[in-house]
Amino acid sequence: MFYVKHSEIPLETLKNRFLAAIYQKDSQKTRIAFLMILEAAQQSLPEPGETREKVLRQIQTAFLRFKPFLTSPQAGLTAPFQVLKTLLADVVKSRCRSVHHVSYTDWHTRVNLMPWQMDRLFKNAITVQLTSGCSHFCRRCNEWALPGIRSHFSHDAAAQIIQQLLKQRNTDTALYGASDPLDWQDGAHTLADLLAPVGSAACFSLLTKVPRAGQTVLQTLVHRNIPLSVSVTDANRDRIIALEKKTGTQLAKQHDSDDLLIPAGLDEDFTTVKSSITDAYGTEITPEGAFIIIPTFTCALHPMGHKKLPVTRKTAVFPVKKIGRQALLKDYFKPLEVVGQKNTPFYLSRLLDVQVETLLLDNGSMDLSPPGMRNLKEYFTIFRESARTQRKHMTRSIVQGLKKQFFPHGRYHDLTHAQQRLYRQKIGAHLDFCNQKIVEQSRTCAVSFFLQAARDFLAEQEDKKTIIAQLIKPEADRLAHRYGQTARKTDVQHLLSHDTDDFFDWFRFYVTGLVFDRRIRDVNLFIQAHPAAYDPVADRFINDKESMP
Repeated sequence: MFYVKHSEIPLETLKNRFLAAIYQKDSQKTRIAFLMILEAAQQSLPEPGETREKVLRQIQTAFLRFKPFLTSPQAGLTAPFQVLKTLLADVVKSRCRSVHHVSYTDWHTRVNLMPWQMDRLFKNAITVQLTSGCSHFCRRCNEWALPGIRSHFSHDAAAQIIQQLLKQRNTDTALYGASDPLDWQDGAHTLADLLAPVGSAACFSLLTKVPRAGQTVLQTLVHRNIPLSVSVTDANRDRIIALEKKTGTQLAKQHDSDDLLIPAGLDEDFTTVKSSITDAYGTEITPEGAFIIIPTFTCALHPMGHKKLPVTRKTAVFPVKKIGRQALLKDYFKPLEVVGQKNTPFYLSRLLDVQVETLLLDNGSMDLSPPGMRNLKEYFTIFRESARTQRKHMTRSIVQGLKKQFFPHGRYHDLTHAQQRLYRQKIGAHLDFCNQKIVEQSRTCAVSFFLQAARDFLAEQEDKKTIIAQLIKPEADRLAHRYGQTARKTDVQHLLSHDTDDFFDWFRFYVTGLVFDRRIRDVNLFIQAHPAAYDPVADRFINDKESMP
């Protein structure tokens, strides 16, 4: 008997419970968690949906990583695992035999959003996935794409989605995701036909591995000068070279190496933390529904390198779209800029749980930070005395830059009163951040803000706490060994309020201590002494008792 009765629990929650039990080496908890997963999977038949099936495949991959423990007599999960394998194989066979097209009406009914939510969804879309499933099923797929094509947006649906993007002046969306864009078709219509009417009105991003059945479509796209790039591996390198000779065009290339730098998909080991794969904030549209996308590190918590939050009628805010350099300049450890029903951007007052997870995993290693993105260790360097004096010397150029930003072709008096006020606030914020006392206070408030976010998150996330503990244990043990004795003899206020060469290590000592239930009282006292909030105008952390603009 493989069934365990349970209330409806999100599959991702069960996945984390399963991994936490494995890390704890608790055979009974591991078995119960897996049987609950199996029951949830069976209840979702015959169509588990793309998101749920991805999680099931992540669980399957995790099982193989820890197979000796899971198939031991104590856990006894050999037979249940075979049931899951068979279930997933049957889903592929049945779904790929009956590829269907999703109409705009069906998709619109499925997402069931209010008009203002639909507008924000399209305005901030970073990805439109035209197809569910993929003809490639690459081992290191960043998106854990499902094997085999399952469904397409219909031609009319895809055309309407593109028109909605253009209506919202969103012209730089990626038309791919957990699929290859050249897989998309509807009868005689191909991707080239879909994009032909758009012409130069947009510059949608296309990344393809060139399915064998899509070579003709790619040639048409090239001849029509529609921008695209190809993902190169040993498997398709010769085919791409042949296409370049045939079209007389040098194709833009990505991943032009034998292996991707960041293991994902079937190569995920669930024991280490890798750099983020996703580098954009915004929304995603798929045949299955709509989602908010937040970048993360690639790890057991988020094997796809991002967090997908379903968009529903309860969704009150959407992250403001940030891609490319904009996204890289967005510090993940600061509250997000969002937009709600009033369509006026504002900043959240707290970090999302997914941001706190990344904060807890960020050990300051440059290997974890994509080029151009600032990690937390780099952020703390802005509070160094050398950085403060440099800012002070740059005041003239900072003011000139603000003038170009606020009134590049006019005068100060041409601005509205609100714009004038914001301009003065920006100048004041810069001058304040050249003051030594304010810099020290801001650093202390930043530490307090991060510690409170971590403390509050860990108090409610037992399984995630266990997973994070497993991933950061070597770092936490090293810090405890090095700083534990000093921490017992020295006041926490002194250790976290003074600029020293090992300041970031001290910060990590207390953050990782929260994960392992060490120095909790010290952290609580520090947070109480320094209530903190984020000021988006000054772009720094301040005492929560200060009046914010």
